[in-house]
Amino acid sequence: MVQVSVSRCADYDQDRVNSAVRTAIMLIGGMERFVRPGLMVLLKVNALTMKLPEEAVTTHPAVIKAVAAEVKKAGGIPLVGDSSGGMVAGQAPTKSTFEVAGIARAAEEAGAELVNFDSAGVAAVAAEGPIRTLHLAKPVLEADVVISLPKLKTHSVTILTGAVKNMFGCVPGHRKSEYHRMAPRLKDFARVLADIYGLTRPALTIMDGIVGMEGNGPSAGSPRNMGLVLASGDGVALDAVVAYIAGVAPFKIHTTRIAHQRGLGMGDLSKIEVLGEKLETLKLRDFDLPSNLMFELLPGFLVSGILGMLRARPVIAEDACAGCSFCVDSCPVQAMELSGKIPVIDYNRCISCLCCQELCPNKAVQMKQVNPLGRVLAGLVRHGKQKKRQRYLK
Repeated sequence: MVQVSVSRCADYDQDRVNSAVRTAIMLIGGMERFVRPGLMVLLKVNALTMKLPEEAVTTHPAVIKAVAAEVKKAGGIPLVGDSSGGMVAGQAPTKSTFEVAGIARAAEEAGAELVNFDSAGVAAVAAEGPIRTLHLAKPVLEADVVISLPKLKTHSVTILTGAVKNMFGCVPGHRKSEYHRMAPRLKDFARVLADIYGLTRPALTIMDGIVGMEGNGPSAGSPRNMGLVLASGDGVALDAVVAYIAGVAPFKIHTTRIAHQRGLGMGDLSKIEVLGEKLETLKLRDFDLPSNLMFELLPGFLVSGILGMLRARPVIAEDACAGCSFCVDSCPVQAMELSGKIPVIDYNRCISCLCCQELCPNKAVQMKQVNPLGRVLAGLVRHGKQKKRQRYLK
């Protein structure tokens, strides 16, 4: 039976994080099960965008240092790497994100080499999904062992983001936007994510769920103290457990279902053993899920018939917008342009990838119903929040 371990950790005090990470790894066999002396071990972090550690957007430095220490104890040679989302003046802001998020300092203090995927070389790899050739960072493909360190967060497009989605950062620079454009439909994009996960196939996933994110994540939501560190040799199984904790049926998450169907991991909770904590004690009854969740609840014929009229769309909050044009530069289909200092969205071109919301440094991109009928439906769903959760679990 596939195993997922869960250990408790109240905060990011380094000693407590070290203990929680060590416990989570020991419960599934210890780091020696995954790392042998002399192996190059890449820690693939979540360095989504330029946010401070306490904003719960990126993998916390304390977790990075704790995992790197365990790798070194096992005789491995740790590296820390990722590629951020978005573009600034034609370049991904990965270097700045490493600095702002404390990842660069964590790597230095841990004695680990810091690797920027945007400048470390790219390899073309055949894939079976909608994008037949994927370009992935060479350090990921060349590492002896890959350990994924995702953050426990919601996601306005994929509902939750975890082990499978975290590996999207192995796509360097502007190609992330290109892949959003090439696979604009959610299920197709989920297939691309499953492809990337299958090609990079982390040997171990350790999730930072000490302070996660709820609401309209992965960057515009609200931090949520959860006090958890999760670990597994099967990232799909870990995602399934996290979905249960958040109050979502695992196979409602497209990436989990597709990865399970492809044999990339186990998404069936009945075949997953949770160690360290009892699964039923972990479930959160009030975890705030993304606003676009309502469309997963509507009958298929209704969604396909009037989806464009009802779906919540990104809207710019002018009082919060700094006019930095980060969203404009990062839009994969060039559906945004500055009008004065405020971005304007062309909804006829918008593919609802929500990169703008995901990457906005000021949370100025909000999800709103722009159609009156959509606003009514959204209100009804919010009013019946508990029923929504019960229905979604079926």
